Amino acid sequence: MKWRDIFLKDWHLKLVSLGFSILLWSLVVGQEKAEIGLSIPLEIVNLPNNLVIANDIPSNIEVRVFGPRSIIKNIAGQNLTKVIDLKNASVGKMVIHFSTDDFSLPGGVKVLRIKPSIVTIDIQPLLRKSVIVKPVIENKPAPGYEIERVDVQPITTQISGPANVVKKIKRLDLMPVSVKDIKETITAITTPDTQKYRISIEGASKFKVTIHIKPKQGERKITHVPIRLIQGEHLVSIWPTEVSVRLCGEVPSLNSLKIKDINVTLDVSGLKPGSYKLEPDVSIPAVFKCLKVSPKKISVWVKRGKRKK
Repeated sequence: MKWRDIFLKDWHLKLVSLGFSILLWSLVVGQEKAEIGLSIPLEIVNLPNNLVIANDIPSNIEVRVFGPRSIIKNIAGQNLTKVIDLKNASVGKMVIHFSTDDFSLPGGVKVLRIKPSIVTIDIQPLLRKSVIVKPVIENKPAPGYEIERVDVQPITTQISGPANVVKKIKRLDLMPVSVKDIKETITAITTPDTQKYRISIEGASKFKVTIHIKPKQGERKITHVPIRLIQGEHLVSIWPTEVSVRLCGEVPSLNSLKIKDINVTLDVSGLKPGSYKLEPDVSIPAVFKCLKVSPKKISVWVKRGKRKK
């Protein structure tokens, strides 16, 4: 076959193909160019059941591309994903390099930049174990109150994660429960605090924490408590006429105690004229205990004259 025949045979079809190619080339090359950034999710697949990823890896990689505007806009609307297959993974660090060949992009589109271009995956043996959970309390109860005890149910859960991490965990803190200005027992539902560990919770994930609050025990000194005399027929004088009383009991009740709630009496009704040193009787609310009366004894002078009734 002669060269002339090659060009002339089916010349009309060849001419149409050439025209179409020129048109397509002109559409692609002649279009306005654009540059955009794509955030492409990383998808980990086929990780063996006995292994776990022990480090944080990016969830997306940022790819900067350049090309005809119409094609670029079409790419931006697609759900692109970069799959990392760990079917043959083993314990240790796996370094993955991303290149322009890792992305299936239309012709005429060029990858300008990949960030990060390298991802390191630390693969460790997977370990499961049961651990005790520890309730964490924030702040303090109301003034005069204290925490008596803390109960938690259940008391354990099962965790899983990298063996080198899980082995070090002796107990797992729960998310904090606040008792700020609380005066009574409270119950809260909380969850494990896993923020500082790369682990998973496979057992109980919710825990009932009961914080028992009770009034503190304390002491208080009440001064200037007047002495009430129970007199007989004689005139009587005493010194001092007031005492101080030290009490113990629950702090909130102590703080609300008034002088009028304390009754100090001195019975001199059966005394003959003379001088005496007598201990007063102190009557207080049953919830308190009297620790000390000061002074302990009161000086009493019973006169011979009769008291006017």
